[in-house]
Amino acid sequence: MRTYLSPIGFNSTSVTRPLLRHGLDMDDRVVVVRPTEGTDEARSKEAIADVRRLLGEIEPKISLSVERVPHDEFEEAVLYCRDIIHAAEGELVVNLSGGARDVFLPFATAVLSESDRVSRTLCFSDIDGRVRELSLPNLSVELSESVAKTLAAIEQLGGKTSIPELTETGEQAKSTVTRHVTELESHGAVVSEKQGKIKYVSMTLTGELLLGRR
Repeated sequence: MRTYLSPIGFNSTSVTRPLLRHGLDMDDRVVVVRPTEGTDEARSKEAIADVRRLLGEIEPKISLSVERVPHDEFEEAVLYCRDIIHAAEGELVVNLSGGARDVFLPFATAVLSESDRVSRTLCFSDIDGRVRELSLPNLSVELSESVAKTLAAIEQLGGKTSIPELTETGEQAKSTVTRHVTELESHGAVVSEKQGKIKYVSMTLTGELLLGRR
């Protein structure tokens, strides 16, 4: 079972295209998020009706629900969106496309803060109409000084870096560097691959952002 969670505005395509790209099963749920009030309720309802009609054509048993987010206060809207994420059942697929800005920004903030609950993040492009899958950065990590030192060494060496290179650059024991790399991988700050007996490490967006905070 999956829950698809997406803001919705006047353009139903930003919701339906990612659904079609990722695929739907009869026990999936689709939850669309919109403001409690809007400037054009008729167009909003029409967009939701378009999504409902598409789901009915694909699999009539798929559940579609609408969450109305209070948008006057940013903090309240973020927490409301967080609660929607917490209530999602099964695999959570988030669509970061469309919707009113008053809801989209709190929604995106909540998604980033709860990225560990999100299985996949999709995005529909207004420019070329493509659906892309995004890798969300993990922004909730706090690194110790020693682990941060290893991460900085990876950035300094650039590209793919081997454990022996890191050991030499960071002037730390191989076992310490290996332990640090394992921790950084668990946070999504680096990715690694083995070539023969040598392990190579590369920094991710999460790693870049974590270093930038220090």
